[in-house]
Amino acid sequence: MRKVCLLILFTTTFFFTGKAQFTDLHDFTGFDGRDPDGSLVLSGNRLFGMTDLGGVRYDAGTIFSVDTNGTGFKVLLTFNDTTGFQPDGSLIISGKLLYGLSAGGGAHGYGCIFSIDTNGSFYKDLYDFNITNSPSWWASLTLSGGKLFWMACNGGKSSIGGIFSIDTNGTNYKKLLDFNGTNGKYPYNSLIISGGKLYGMTCMGGLSSDGSIFSIDTNGSDFKNIFDFNRINGAGPYGNVTISGSKLFGMVSGGGTDSAGVIFSIDTNGNNYKALFNFHHTDGARPFGSLTLSGNILFGMTYSGGADSVGVIFSIDTNGSGYKKLLDFNNATGANPFGNLTLSGNMLFGMTHIYGPGGNGVIFSFKDTAIRTGINEILPHNATISIYPNPSQGIFAIESSVNSSQLLVEIYNILGEKVYNEALRQAQSDSKIDLSAQPSGIYLYRIISEKGDAIASGKLVIEK
Repeated sequence: MRKVCLLILFTTTFFFTGKAQFTDLHDFTGFDGRDPDGSLVLSGNRLFGMTDLGGVRYDAGTIFSVDTNGTGFKVLLTFNDTTGFQPDGSLIISGKLLYGLSAGGGAHGYGCIFSIDTNGSFYKDLYDFNITNSPSWWASLTLSGGKLFWMACNGGKSSIGGIFSIDTNGTNYKKLLDFNGTNGKYPYNSLIISGGKLYGMTCMGGLSSDGSIFSIDTNGSDFKNIFDFNRINGAGPYGNVTISGSKLFGMVSGGGTDSAGVIFSIDTNGNNYKALFNFHHTDGARPFGSLTLSGNILFGMTYSGGADSVGVIFSIDTNGSGYKKLLDFNNATGANPFGNLTLSGNMLFGMTHIYGPGGNGVIFSFKDTAIRTGINEILPHNATISIYPNPSQGIFAIESSVNSSQLLVEIYNILGEKVYNEALRQAQSDSKIDLSAQPSGIYLYRIISEKGDAIASGKLVIEK
């Protein structure tokens, strides 16, 4: 068992690196959870997450919440064999409901999909996995239009992975795809959705068996293997891709010039792959998470590498320039982060898998002056954009005068959190924006062309 002895222990620890500030918000003790592998999800000023292990009795993991300032930590659920155990991935939130999945437990011992209120009440087992569709480690759900999507690392016809969907009430289970090795193998983490398409990566398989990037329609049709990794350009992606306009950004855990992993960009159609940065151990190595976008800057973490070989926080411009190592993790800060950074305003939030003062991982915040603080920086354009009715109860129609084959609609809440990211493919006709799952309030939108230019921005109001 890992133990860390300190002569003086502070409730909150601050580390300053130039203009950046790292704050230890919570140290896991084991009783409240330990060894978190996933990412945090934010609602208002409250963070929600899961731990892989720990808990008062079963050492099967926990669901927790904590305020963004580190106060009010609360264990919402301790997992057991009945509810499921070892929830390696991340939660998603819709209204007052949290959705997640566990890699074990449930009725058949292969895990389950569950929902729980944000206050910790009304836990519900929505679906029990079996040997053919059980999720992988670090797998997470994706929500769109009343459906949950996920990937199973060892499921599917050939037991090397598959893509699945189910309604949020636990009905209408559907297998969308079986991976067969050629089109990918052993997918980890989650999918992203844009314009009716799911995008994701597999850890292995493809032409060189080093992993692949793919797209597939949400109904299971039109699967495309859009890129194959080959060790030279990278290998072994464990995170998911991040989309902005017609570009995908992501990381792989190996390959590249120093076999330490690569940050890359690629068009959504598979063209113009570019290695933005090759890790070299001292500046980070083996990224297992995904990238977080703020303006034209990408933020991320690596599992290892850095000054103490236990990971770093970094930033890089979307064009591949300006790589900066912002923080070296160590035993005091926590070590070996698996998940992603969560952005809110000018703050990033994350977790480390192990160490910290309690030895079981930490929840932290990180502030850097490079983070853009809001959508208000988006410049207007002379395009005619009509969104109506406004205010509405959450369903908006949008019409554009721009002669473009594809526009991207991004919507942020007042804290700067992106809550909507969809392509508007028919630019000259009406399309719907569905924000019905979001609470009442003021939201900010921006419209982006296929070239990545912001052509319009404005406010939306939801009144329920």
